[in-house]
Amino acid sequence: MISCLLIQVSHNPQGLVLHKETAISGESIQIGRSALCKIHLLDHRVNSLHATIKRTEDGNLYIEAEKDATMSIDGFTGNSAPLSPGMRVEIGPYLLVVESQQDGHDIALSVEMTQPLSELATAKAYRNAPVTLAGSGLSKRKWSFILATGILFLFLLLPLLPSTSPALDKWQATLPITFTESWNPGPLSGGHGIFGAKCSTCHQRAFQAVSNDACTACHKHVAKHLATDDPHTDIFKNMHCTDCHLDHRGKAGLVLHDQSACVACHGNIKNKKTNTALANVHDFEKDHPPFRIALQGDESITRVRQDEKSALVEKPRLKYSHRVHLDAKGVSSPLGRIVMACRDCHHLDKTGAHFKPMSMQETCQQSRCHKLYFTEPIEGLAPHGSEREVMNKLREYYIQWLTDSTTKNMAACAQTNSPVNAVKRVLECANDLAQKNAATTLFKEDGEDLECVLCHEISKTENRDVPWKIKPLRISRDFQPGAVFPHSKHDTVNCTECHDKVNSKISADVAMPAIKKCRECHVGNRPARGKIRSTCDSCHRFHQDTK
Repeated sequence: MISCLLIQVSHNPQGLVLHKETAISGESIQIGRSALCKIHLLDHRVNSLHATIKRTEDGNLYIEAEKDATMSIDGFTGNSAPLSPGMRVEIGPYLLVVESQQDGHDIALSVEMTQPLSELATAKAYRNAPVTLAGSGLSKRKWSFILATGILFLFLLLPLLPSTSPALDKWQATLPITFTESWNPGPLSGGHGIFGAKCSTCHQRAFQAVSNDACTACHKHVAKHLATDDPHTDIFKNMHCTDCHLDHRGKAGLVLHDQSACVACHGNIKNKKTNTALANVHDFEKDHPPFRIALQGDESITRVRQDEKSALVEKPRLKYSHRVHLDAKGVSSPLGRIVMACRDCHHLDKTGAHFKPMSMQETCQQSRCHKLYFTEPIEGLAPHGSEREVMNKLREYYIQWLTDSTTKNMAACAQTNSPVNAVKRVLECANDLAQKNAATTLFKEDGEDLECVLCHEISKTENRDVPWKIKPLRISRDFQPGAVFPHSKHDTVNCTECHDKVNSKISADVAMPAIKKCRECHVGNRPARGKIRSTCDSCHRFHQDTK
């Protein structure tokens, strides 16, 4: 909401300056000749809607001229500019000056007509004009009938003709001025501008509202607000696309950014659907429930409210301590002690909204910290991969080791008196050594110098080729898949200011910031100095497929 103190400046017959102050307010302040404008400039040299005072996302005010309208800003012609005290804006014969800040108002504007029409020219025009229509020899009734007929034809019958024939409609769309131009209530949005000459693209029937079918004929892949089997679908069954999307409001007017339409349903949703798990919400700052965190389960996603502390536990099947890795004294590595930061492991993807998935090779082993060694009877390095891949790599190592010096190294194999093919004997020995070594090093479950079990949960199997099974990880990549949060726009603060992971010892900790933390910078629908105005669509998208 913009609060403006309007100071109208005029002069009395003696030449003294008079001031009249009026308080006006609105989401935006319109300036123009139309009576609907909050700053009404009654002169034919001013457009019906000439300019608008708006607020940016960071709370600053600026003035923007409408299409085909001109204005002078501090002596230079311009279309838009931020408003600051002392700025002089000329619109037609009027001078608008931004005055010093007034208590209780966002801006103060003085308005004065500096270029009035010449009284002499006006008097001369009236003196030379005929007093009446009859005085010029014309009949009132005759010309009234001619003009009424012309108006009826030009503004009713002619615009209706394209709806009677598709061929005529296609032809008239190629004309410099189309038949339906007189019915156009305003400029179309940017994406719909190509349909401006052919109204029937959206308005399929005359004098009827645009149907949902007309919208979905083009927007086939736009996701619905809810899944087909969602229990809340009956709330939206009677809604139309045009309930929220009204065109002919300019290039950016098709998408509704005000939260009133969202609150119309969600402000009282518990009464509309008594068995819903959703809470009523009216404004992000004053009335918004705690965030609901999406946690990855065995087969499905579980949504947990952030104030339900006992249930707010992640089970990723990964053993990891942020406290160890974020130790201010550094963490031990082959290169010495290294002080790590969040950004060493967490890297944004191209969208700037999420982080790239981490991998053992690129995230953990790039510093040579986490290598998978086996030592008996030879020393080697195992890959980080599937259980079968690890076992096969071990067998390859031992086959190579046995074939390099068969007589000497075969002593490490179990002795047998039965005649066995030499190649088969080497393969069996390599398999035995791989299983034995894997059990005492890589898949060791307790003691010191742990490898796989240091981070993973391991269980034994009856499979001779792959005797161990590592439980699959269940890491939640997005705790709030239904919300839009660009991390790139919040890159000005340290990660730990929002995510308390410095003292986290286990990976089960969920370090999502609570709504109270967000409100330190963000407010709701009503702007506030030094904070960011945030409506529903700042974080939520109506047509977002969250599957």
